[in-house]
Order: sequence, then C-alpha cells, then structure tokens
Amino acid sequence: MIKITRYIVALSGKGGVGKTTTMLNLGLALRQLGKESIVVDTNLITPNVALQLGLTPNTATLNRVLYKQASIFDAIHVHESGLHVVPAGLSALEYQNHFLTDFRDALLPLESRYDFVLMDCGAGLWGEVSQSAKAANEALIITNPELTAMIDSIKAIKMAEKLGVDVSGVVLNKVMGKKYELKEKVIEGMINDYPILSKIPFDKKVLKSNNLRKPVVGYKPRSKAAKAYKKLAKVLIEIGN
Repeated sequence: MIKITRYIVALSGKGGVGKTTTMLNLGLALRQLGKESIVVDTNLITPNVALQLGLTPNTATLNRVLYKQASIFDAIHVHESGLHVVPAGLSALEYQNHFLTDFRDALLPLESRYDFVLMDCGAGLWGEVSQSAKAANEALIITNPELTAMIDSIKAIKMAEKLGVDVSGVVLNKVMGKKYELKEKVIEGMINDYPILSKIPFDKKVLKSNNLRKPVVGYKPRSKAAKAYKKLAKVLIEIGN
C-alpha cells in the first residue's frame, strides 16, 4: 500500500492563539494513534518549537536544510515524549532571505517516512507564512472564540483559498465557555461553511505542561485539553480515510 503523506500547515493570521501548542500536541496524539507524524517549525523569524520543547538544537536545523548544508533527516529531533520535530534555528544569524531551496523541496524526503507532516508557521499573512502554506496540501485554521482572532482567521482562510490549499477546518483553541466569547453559530457564519473540527478548552494543565517543556497529551493524558487534542487527531485521520 502506497503511503500518502499529508502536509498540514497551521494558519491563524493572529499571534498568540496557540498554533505551536496545538501542532505539538496534535503530532504526539497522532503518534499515539499509530500514525508516523512530525512537526516542522517553518517559523524562521520567531521560531517556537525548540523553545517550547526545551530542545537544544544541534547544527542541523531547518535553516541549514534550506541552505543545503544538511539533510532533513539530520535535522530531526526526538523529544522525550516520542514526538519527532524539525526545529528552526534560534539565532537571528541563521535567517536570511536567500535560501537555496524552498519548503516544499526541503520537506519532500519526509514522504518516505511519515504519514503526517505538521507545519507550524508564524503569525501574520503572506511572506514566509504563504511560503509555508504553498508546501502544504491542507490547512488547519487555529483561532480563539474572540472577534479579533476570528477576523484574522477569515483572512487566513482567504489566503489558503487563493494559494489553492484545501482548508480542512477550524480549531477553536482556549475555549473558556464564557458569555463574552463568540457563539458557535456566529463563528460558523463567519468561516464560509468550513467545519469546526475541535474545540480545545482552556486548561491550566496546558500552561503547566508548556512550562515543563512537555506536550500535555503526554504529560497529563486525562486532562480536558489532552482529550480534545486526541479527538482532533482522530477527526483528521477520519478525514483522510
């Protein structure tokens, strides 16, 4: 049976909505469900994956791969949780605009090993973010149930559509169930009939796990957030079947 690798990029438009946390926990949840997954930090300007996992990047990062100074397989780190990641370089000296290859070509060899390649890109639209999106065949829109985040997520949806990237759906993160949050029906009316794939509750255990540099799916698997991430992983697997 031929392995079909799904390249999924996380988009938001707005920073601080929890893209990195979502992709790391989704990646680990997919692995726990028997799927080979890897998270790639394509945020080259303000990378977060290595910081959030407490990794000390070696000389092989995604930046080095883009410069053709290292193989993508040399840049793979395995976290203590079992999560596979490719970090971006933390030093500003590692970022320049004249890379020798693009994201798509750099990540193509991962098809031989992984079912899911999850790309965590930066905030904003166009520029580096659009380059990440072009390397994907699916997009997850990560947002919060608040007006400013939703407006930016609509812009992210439009960008994905313009680039020809399929939008799998929307993940509502940090849901607190407060009266001042946007109602689900209002959100559904804003996102052009794309489905809400998951509602991740605000969970203090996520804050603690991030402080310990561990995905909450592995650290507190019975927490509300961990269960929601696992459910999201199952939904994504079903979408591909």
